[in-house]
Parts: sequence; C-alpha cells; structure tokens
Amino acid sequence: MLLIDATLAALAAEGRTVGTQLTQKWVKALSAIGISRVKRPNEPVVAECAVYGLDGALAGDYQAIFKRLRRLGHLEVVFGDSRGWASALAFAWLEEGGTGTVASLTGVGGLPALERLRVFLHLNGRMLLPKEGRDFAVIRQLWGELTGQSLDLFHPVLGEGLFVGEAGIHVDCWSKDPSLYELFPPALVGAKRALAIGRHSGQGALRLKCRQLGLACPQEALAGLLDSVRDKAVELERSLTDSEFAALARGRLETRLEA
Repeated sequence: MLLIDATLAALAAEGRTVGTQLTQKWVKALSAIGISRVKRPNEPVVAECAVYGLDGALAGDYQAIFKRLRRLGHLEVVFGDSRGWASALAFAWLEEGGTGTVASLTGVGGLPALERLRVFLHLNGRMLLPKEGRDFAVIRQLWGELTGQSLDLFHPVLGEGLFVGEAGIHVDCWSKDPSLYELFPPALVGAKRALAIGRHSGQGALRLKCRQLGLACPQEALAGLLDSVRDKAVELERSLTDSEFAALARGRLETRLEA
C-alpha cells in the first residue's frame, strides 16, 4: 500500500514558505504513522506521469474505471475534489484493490484528506496504527506551525473537541461501552475524552465532573446545581470551563450549608 503525502507541496503551491526544519519534523511525524512517502515543498503536487482527476467517477461505473487503472500497474493516482468527492473516491479506490494514492492533511490543495484515509485503512485492518497515537498529536501541532491556523475544533479525525461530551447519553456510554457512538478510540489519534458541562448535561454528568475535580457535592444538592449550570450556560452561550463549574458547585454547597 503506497500512501503519499503532498501536504507540504500543496502548501508551497499556495505560496506558503515551508522551512527545512519544519519539513524534517513533518516527514518524521508522517513516517511514524505509516505514510510511504512525503513530497517535499519543491516537488509538484501532481507528478507528470500521474493519473489526475476522475472527480465525477462515483457518479458512473467507477469500478470499471478502477479496474482499467489497476491493469496499468503502479501509477500515482491523484483524485480531484471539484465535487467534494476526493476522499470518497480514494476510499473506494483502495477498497477496490488500488495500490495507493496521493493525499494531504485536511485535503489541502484539493486532494483526499490524508488523516481520514489513514484511519480508514486502520479500521479496515489494512495498515494498523499504534494504540497510542502520539504522532497524531505532533501532526496536529505541526499543522498549526505550517499554516498559522488551528484545526477546526470538530475536525472529523483530529479536532480536539471531537471526543468532548456534554449530554447525559455521552456520560452513560463512557461508563458502559464508548464504541456505541465512537468510531474509534480517542487514543488512536492522540486525543482524550473530556466531559463538558453545559445546558445539555444531566445529574450524572455533574456527579462525574465533581469527582474529576475533587469536589464534594451531595446527591440532594445536584438538582439545584444543575439549574444553576443550565442558567449559566444559556447566559454564556457555551459550555462552562472547569473553573466556572467549580465556582458554581462551591457556591451552591455554601448556600445549602448556610440554609
């Protein structure tokens, strides 16, 4: 399986400057998650001999197209994204026996999204990842250095908010079977589960957060605390930080003691 990363080449093509040190760090991090080759900033995103495009293949007999491509041998196949199908095309190509493809982190440059392909291959049992995805955490950090931008909080694979739960159902699943709503465990991509407290939280979530923060909160205080949490979350139009929640919990407990 030949999975080629063209992130640096795509960023350079957009006019971004990628230094030698960052390039070395990027190559090391991508190699650690099993990427076969990383194109350097001075390389073309699409090689002259590559098969490029096929943007609309999924709308037709893509299996026949892929069959003809496989007969041509080990070509560099680069799917276009004019219809937003690049990642889906790459998935289908690999499932149909394709030997590899070119991708980039987040699909920058109009390519398939590398991180989605890599996790897809792991879930299909074709290119297994380590259980602890520390290298994905490094990649997340390097992306910020390369682009000056953070990944979207809820990016499908690398978003830091992807494994944050607020509703009671999330808390319940965590305590029983996280795979009920998680496609893969957070550790696989260097992430952690985090409990957010907000207007969708229930008493079970409050009880767990109190334990996590070392706060004493008796059962009879939870209903009143929950009302305070929901009012504050509506006021702020977001979830509460741990310090905000702790202040509410302590204030609620002090009020009960005074009463």
